[in-house]
Amino acid sequence: MGIGPLNGISMSTAIGGGMSGQDNVALMQQLVAAVRALSRSELEARGLVWKLRRGALGRPLLVELVEQESGDVIDQLPPEEVLRMAAELEKDR
Repeated sequence: MGIGPLNGISMSTAIGGGMSGQDNVALMQQLVAAVRALSRSELEARGLVWKLRRGALGRPLLVELVEQESGDVIDQLPPEEVLRMAAELEKDR
């Protein structure tokens, strides 16, 4: 199952990165739809689901791959290392 680009919005565009509020809402809705489509794929057969989690104030939206039975987070986007690096860069500003 393939998921195409999100209505021509660049995948490198950060949520909140200079976009209008309406653009952010539209991008979030498209992202939620894409994650839901992935959740219905073969991942469910393996007991895995994608979940969206809103980060703390000023933090990015997280997309997590979760083991359904245990609730353990297997992977996340953006990765924890990237979040730590971004926090360090912000602190140095």
